Amino acid sequence: MQTVEPKVYELKNGLRVVFKPIPYTRTVHCGYVINAGSRDDDGDEMGMAHFIEHMIFKGTRKRKTFHILNYLESVGGDVNAYTTKEKTCFYASLASEYLDRATELLTDITFHSTFPVNELAKERQVISEEIDMYRESPDEAIFEDFDEMIFPEHHLGRPILGTKESISQFKQDDLLRHIRSSFTQGNVVYGIVGNVSEKEVQKIIDKYLAPLELPTGSLERIQPNGQKLFSKQVAITNGQAHEILGGRAYALRKDRYTPFLLLNNLLGGPAMNSRLNLNIREKHGLTYNISTFYSPFCDSGIWGVYYACEPKNLERIHRMVQKELKELAEKPLGSLRLNQAKKQLSGQMILGYENLLTQMLSMAQDILDFDRIITFADYLADIDSVTALQMQEAAEEVFASQKLSRITYRQ
Repeated sequence: MQTVEPKVYELKNGLRVVFKPIPYTRTVHCGYVINAGSRDDDGDEMGMAHFIEHMIFKGTRKRKTFHILNYLESVGGDVNAYTTKEKTCFYASLASEYLDRATELLTDITFHSTFPVNELAKERQVISEEIDMYRESPDEAIFEDFDEMIFPEHHLGRPILGTKESISQFKQDDLLRHIRSSFTQGNVVYGIVGNVSEKEVQKIIDKYLAPLELPTGSLERIQPNGQKLFSKQVAITNGQAHEILGGRAYALRKDRYTPFLLLNNLLGGPAMNSRLNLNIREKHGLTYNISTFYSPFCDSGIWGVYYACEPKNLERIHRMVQKELKELAEKPLGSLRLNQAKKQLSGQMILGYENLLTQMLSMAQDILDFDRIITFADYLADIDSVTALQMQEAAEEVFASQKLSRITYRQ
């Protein structure tokens, strides 16, 4: 099947549009991706980007909540949003014949939301309960605490949801001001992937996107300072132990990013045959949950090993994890194991790439982060080019014992 290359439109108002036609589907996925997330919340306005994600559906100049939610769902579509540390996104998935309808709605809520005062109190309560849910779940709360310790006194260390105190201060004018300062020229991309023609896309651009007036303004982010090592214990009462061992890692697509991506997947990725899962869970039965994570940002990154177990097994697991890290840092992979690791990660990416919504979001984020689209062939080529020495060097640098911090939840 011939692959159609995506096309990028740069509009006079500073908005960029990425479009990729997919003739074999009956759906379309579209959305606004904004290069602003929780790390870009001003001053004490912790949780502002996430609060806007909720409030964006509460009313515009011409719509109330019901009309927003019903407009796409009435034709079987789905409209949703999410907030990360560095991005905010409002998107829709539906039958391709309704692209015009979806674009009109998404444009309306993204740029013309009024954030009704009577809805603010309701949403504070909703998000307050969401905060409680996370804080009362040790397997969620430990990640927030780990972020805060890895990035002390930096916005990357703040919880995306904010705090009950911070969200209680938000007013309508604060939300409108945040939109004006974040949804600016060059900082917004609209993505479209699905069974629609370029002629249809151009018509939609002319009708809804080109007339938009985006404010000017540049995004200024402060790079995190050096990491301070820590070992922290938090008392809990649920009878289980939870721990994260980790630290700083490479920024997005910087030197050793791909070798470390491969290394992280080999060590504790989602597959059941990861080294940690096979050795600690399957062979010894010491934990019911062990995995690694790696979150790269534009100027830094964070990684770690998370495990949950009975308290009596905690120290043994900790030693076994350190042993695995040491082995990867001291001994390069053999050619057979390296090729297996490459095939596994490439295969996982191929499965993920079949999701057209993921394609749309990925291309839009690439334009914001790199000013170009990183093609799927580029990703696979990067993986294929990794050497055992590069992976070992990444392990030596990131897994070094003097760079590892630890946070433990236990009785």
